[in-house]
This record gives sequence, C-alpha cells and structure tokens, in this order.
Amino acid sequence: MNLQRSILQTIAFFDIFNFPLTAEEIERNLYDYKKPIHIKEIKGTLGEMEESEMVEKVHDYFVLKDRGKLIDIRKSRRFLAEKLWNRTRQYCQYIIHVPFVKMIAVCNNLAYDNPSEVSDIDLFIVIEKGRMWTARLMVSLILQFYGVRRHGNKVIGRFCLSFFVTPEAMDMEKLEQKPSDPYLAYWTKLLMPIYGKKTYTQFMEMNEGWLKKKYGLNFEDVKEKKFSFRGKSWIKKFWEWLFKGKRGDLIEKIIKNILEKRSQKKAKELGPEASIVISDNMLKFHNQDRRKEYLEKWEERL
Repeated sequence: MNLQRSILQTIAFFDIFNFPLTAEEIERNLYDYKKPIHIKEIKGTLGEMEESEMVEKVHDYFVLKDRGKLIDIRKSRRFLAEKLWNRTRQYCQYIIHVPFVKMIAVCNNLAYDNPSEVSDIDLFIVIEKGRMWTARLMVSLILQFYGVRRHGNKVIGRFCLSFFVTPEAMDMEKLEQKPSDPYLAYWTKLLMPIYGKKTYTQFMEMNEGWLKKKYGLNFEDVKEKKFSFRGKSWIKKFWEWLFKGKRGDLIEKIIKNILEKRSQKKAKELGPEASIVISDNMLKFHNQDRRKEYLEKWEERL
C-alpha cells in the first residue's frame, strides 16, 4: 500500500474539478489507503513528493505540477459557495415541511464548497417508502412556486431535483459502475445533509463498509455536517396524518400513474448516455452520466 500513490490519486481526483487540497483535506479524503495514518506522515510524504516534483505546494495547498492557478479558482468559489448555501437554507426551510421527507442533503460540487459561476444546487432527498411520488410532487411545486426549480435552460442558482430514494434504497454500492467508481465513492462520502440527522446516520451505516473496504474512505463526524433544520414541525405532522392510510395510498397511486408515464417518456428521449432509475424506491434523473468520463480524466492525470 503506497502512501505516495494514494496521495497522488487524491490530489488528481479533485484536480478534475479544479479543487486544490490542504494536507488536512488530503488526510480526510485519502483514496485507497486503509492503514491508520497521522497528519505528520501525510505532511512528510508531501514534502518528499514536492522535492521530487510530483506535486507543487502553493501557499497551504497542494496541486499537480503546473496547476498552481487552481488556488485562485478555489478562493473565488468560496464566495460563490456561501451565496448558494444561503440560498439553500432560505428555500429548504419550506420543503422540510413536506410530508414524508426524511432527509435533505446537498450533493455534487456545492457539498464541498466548489460551485462554479454556472452551478445549480443539487439535492438528494430521502422519502418514506410508499409516498415517493406524492412527496416529490409537493417538493417540486414548492420550488416551482418560488421560481427556483431548475428546468429547461434555467439552471444557474436553481434547485435540481433529480435524485430521490426511500430508506430502503440508500445503499449507493448498488449504483456503482464496475470495476471502480471513484466518483460515486466521493459523492457518497461528501454528501452534506441539512435535514434528517437520524436518516443520515442510517445512510452512513449502510455505506461505510463499502466505502472503507473498497476505497479506503471514511465518513466524517456527523456533528461536522451542516444540519440547519431539526425536528418535525406541526405542519409536517398534520400533512402526514392527512396523507396516511388508504386515503394516502389512493393519492399516491393517482399521482404515480400520471407522473410515471411522463418520466418513462423522458427516459426514452434521453437515450443510453443518461442515468435513469424509475421505481417505487428510487427516482434518479441524470440527463448525462459522466462517471466514465471522470474516470478517464483521473487516469490521464495519474
């Protein structure tokens, strides 16, 4: 198990997304290194790699050779991230009241404060089993009402609602592209929940074995996540009471019959490059699955 190789893999992966790392961030995100490691050993090895010109150090950040320009990009994106996080908190205060929503998390670039000027806000939402279509429709309507849901060419700063699961479908390993899927592994590790601490704990328990055994990655302490909203409001409790039992089952069936047909039609139009899953436990609508592309870019850098 080569520490230099693991450090280089880690720096190279985040380089794809123009994100330089500090030594501490390398330690937290170290790829495919399964032995206990101390930050002093990381820093010592980075020093050796710098001397042999495998990497460069610019201020407190480490980058691949001739990639020092990424430092300025990261600094500028920090301000963009804060703006989008404020926007996330502003509108998620409404969707946390949607019945049967058990967890809301930010994913992709904003999850680790790395949005670009054209980024949207990607949400990963966990919904109670049996109410997937009802809750998804209500979340969409709320964000549509406020004019902040992504659709068509309206992307920048808007909410992308493309990934919903029930607790039964939180095992991300089932979506893994073989033989290796570093993008999905980091996506899972870096997920940033803002509502639903109990459900997020279950999410970690379902995925920690897979991440650690295959990729050497660990979840960070749940206390470090950005839980902005806690508890269940009386509004949410009322709506859940209203939509429970046979009455709720009937509403769910009606909504599903209407929306599932539209979803299936959209999936056919997008073609094989898309990553679409339509089931009672998962609704995943990614127009383009770029994981293979990212893997190739990563291997080129290595």
